[in-house]
Amino acid sequence: MTAIFPFGFSLPTAFYLTLYVLTFVLHQMFMHYVLAGSLYVAWAAAWPGQGSRPRTEQTLSAVLRDWMPFLLSAAITVGVAPLLFIQIVYQRQFYTANLLLWWRWMMVVPVLIGAFYLLYLIKSSWLWRWPYGVRVAVAAGTSICFLFVGFCWTANHLLANSGADWPEVYATGRLPFSAGAVIPRMLVWIGGSFATMSAIVGWQLFYRQTWSEAGAVESPEQRADLRTSVRTLASLTGGGLTIAVLAGLLSIVLGGASSRSLLWSGLILPYLCLTVAGLVLQGIGWRWQWQASRFDIRGLMAATAGAVCSVLGVAVIREGVRLRAVDLVSLAPQHAQAATVGGFGVFIAAALLVSILIAWCVRLVKVSWSPQVNK
Repeated sequence: MTAIFPFGFSLPTAFYLTLYVLTFVLHQMFMHYVLAGSLYVAWAAAWPGQGSRPRTEQTLSAVLRDWMPFLLSAAITVGVAPLLFIQIVYQRQFYTANLLLWWRWMMVVPVLIGAFYLLYLIKSSWLWRWPYGVRVAVAAGTSICFLFVGFCWTANHLLANSGADWPEVYATGRLPFSAGAVIPRMLVWIGGSFATMSAIVGWQLFYRQTWSEAGAVESPEQRADLRTSVRTLASLTGGGLTIAVLAGLLSIVLGGASSRSLLWSGLILPYLCLTVAGLVLQGIGWRWQWQASRFDIRGLMAATAGAVCSVLGVAVIREGVRLRAVDLVSLAPQHAQAATVGGFGVFIAAALLVSILIAWCVRLVKVSWSPQVNK
């Protein structure tokens, strides 16, 4: 269990950190789909294009609208585990940041509930018969909800690392960091979310392409949409990763010498290399598919593996920043005590049960898309 954090941590601490990071990565993969998907749908609603079919009626938008409510449910479900582990590992820092964020943190759950219902409204055909302004307002409002939640988690992370500023924040209510500190960090995740979303929805469209080639009844326009989607997703990945890399470099510059020294530490350097390797893999995978003008299983495997590597690498780098500000040695006895508390077997059983149920739901949807059903 010390494979990810092997640098002098006690076994229980390393165990909880490992579980936290791995479950956080899984949560991020699903949440990226919803965040980037909602942003793309909002853009498609605002700028539907001049082609024969508006972007909102094309296959890519239709798939995103159909799946975002389910993926948000999955993101919230798998998000329970990292939320529990972060409370064990960073007890004082996490809870203090929550309290000091006050109304912002209290708004996270209501905003998520509102966004969840808005996703179902976006999924319905009813909304797209409404006037242009209403469609754009609903789609944009949904994406703004997810951006607000992302801001709250970014602010929580920054505030948890600013223990010296807590008395002033409590007295004044003002956060101790500027927009220049928050925006680059958010852009790292927003930009990267397009790459993750593209890899996931690429598999969904790959199966549609396979069924179409197997004889599913689809119009020539829908088949053309699938070919167009390849280049759209490749472009979204390239643009998103460019934004993420530039924002990450800006964060390092603004962080000063301490941030640069952290990147070259023995803890972070391997995961920085893993992140770069993930970027390269994604570039290879999407270039392969761009040239073929179709979804290719080898290209999708490369893009997916690269997305996982990059999300994992950035997640560990993010936690490295927090670990630098937290005295984990003093928390080791509490972690050791938590490790003796029963319930881990229940956690594993629940995780397996939820995974099986999710896989079953995915299979039901997959069968409903099959050529035999569509004929």
